[in-house]
Amino acid sequence: MSSNNNRKKTRISKHVIKSKDKDKKRNQKQPKKEKPAKIIKDPKEAAAYLSEWKYREQGGTWKFNKNTQSWLLRHMYDTDKISKVCFVILLEYMDGLQGSSRKRVLEDAQRRALRYKKFEKELGEKEKTSEGDKVVEEPEKRETQKDIKASKISTDGEDDETRWNRLDEHDKRKEYKRGRKVIELLQKEQSA
Repeated sequence: MSSNNNRKKTRISKHVIKSKDKDKKRNQKQPKKEKPAKIIKDPKEAAAYLSEWKYREQGGTWKFNKNTQSWLLRHMYDTDKISKVCFVILLEYMDGLQGSSRKRVLEDAQRRALRYKKFEKELGEKEKTSEGDKVVEEPEKRETQKDIKASKISTDGEDDETRWNRLDEHDKRKEYKRGRKVIELLQKEQSA
């Protein structure tokens, strides 16, 4: 028996081998996984969603989709993504918004309208100075943290301020008109 005690165990259990293999794999640096490409919603899909919503009572198959609603609210000022017809239906849809989303949409519309008015005022002052009139410029107001945060809302990788600066005067005016319609709709409901 003494010879049996002197012998070492030569066989290693399977669970010990598996554990060692897992440790080796953990210690090795794995290549970084690529982030999946962002899914960009097709504007036609959003238009179909609104159309289904509008005709839901005539036997339509509309079903609420939070992602589509968020996309619509984020892009409602972009005339390339939301056509005039879709925007009219979207206004009807927004009439049913409630709670924080309603408040957020109203604040965003007010911010956009004020931004356009500021732009319009600056444009008028530039025209006056180009005609030779002297205009005393007012010091710019500091943006609040709330305004800065609101302007950083990303739309397909581009922040709102970058998009705004890229727009021409005509498109800025279109955005303002849409903003005014949203404000009128949502404020009318609040006062009632």
